[in-house]
Amino acid sequence: MQITLQQIGKKTTLLVVSLSVLLTGIATVGMKKADAREEYVANSPAFIDTNGHWAAKEIGIATKKGLIKGFPDGTFKPEQTVTQEQFLSLIERVIPSFTGHEPDKDIKETYLQAAMGRWSEKTYHHLASAGIMPSGKPTESMTRLEAARTLLAAIGHQSEGEKYRGTTTKFFTDLSVENETQVMTVYPAYKMGILAGFPDGSFRPDDKINRAQAVVLLNRLETKIDELYPGNVSESEKKAMTQAVSSFVGDVMDKQKIRRYDDLVAYVKKNNQAVSESFLREHFSFMQYEVYDYVRFPQFNELMYFAKIGMNKYRMTVQYYAGDLGGSVDRTFYLSSSDGKTFRLIGKDE
Repeated sequence: MQITLQQIGKKTTLLVVSLSVLLTGIATVGMKKADAREEYVANSPAFIDTNGHWAAKEIGIATKKGLIKGFPDGTFKPEQTVTQEQFLSLIERVIPSFTGHEPDKDIKETYLQAAMGRWSEKTYHHLASAGIMPSGKPTESMTRLEAARTLLAAIGHQSEGEKYRGTTTKFFTDLSVENETQVMTVYPAYKMGILAGFPDGSFRPDDKINRAQAVVLLNRLETKIDELYPGNVSESEKKAMTQAVSSFVGDVMDKQKIRRYDDLVAYVKKNNQAVSESFLREHFSFMQYEVYDYVRFPQFNELMYFAKIGMNKYRMTVQYYAGDLGGSVDRTFYLSSSDGKTFRLIGKDE
């Protein structure tokens, strides 16, 4: 479980960055309504200022898909800096749709206040329940470090950063291994192929992202989602998977209010529930301690990814905001089913 955005409420000043990509709306002059969207034309993949540009092909691909647009004068302005709200808007276009829920008071005060009344307000509000929140103001430039963090959240892989906690391996000349927050963001983004370094061995975390670079990241995001979540999972299977996990979590945590691990195991066995002990150990091991804090479970209306990873084996990842204690978290559940209708909750290695 990732702690990159952990404790993002009033208790910390961690560089809270999320991984987003946006290129929608870059000229909002005069637009004051929250639901307004920046106006662009040019649905054609060709712009008068992208011919011969290093990202021309990527820009064309994203334009044909309807993910980005140009300006009324037929330009794309590939070198123009991208703001945080623009980056978030692009991410919202690529990730799966989700309902989301009302952000809590701390999130509203800390991360949504600055976007109130802007064209990006709905985007900020929507992505908040998925724990995808930038660190600065909507109009501030998106940096490479912020982009890395936001993209990891967008693909439900912030937890990859845990692999590099305490590492002594130095990947980049300008990134100290002592800066654990940056290492746990940059290293997984780099190893997963989301962002690359420069020929001189640097990463340049504070460099600003321009429109052309944002398009490349947007395309990588879309490709990475397909790569990380394989298999054809039907809508009915997704619904059944979600119901299986959410009903069990809701039952034991909210209805039964079980707080001790032995009581949980006994309850599952007594009621002959379709839940393995490996599943319980992976998600409820915190109950084994006399005094504990636990990162709350998702409400299952946040950003969700589904994959079929083997014969009768499925994976469901939820990216969500877990409150002041957990911050932005991705949690993965494994399930098995022989008919795609009835699911058993299992452990990762079962």
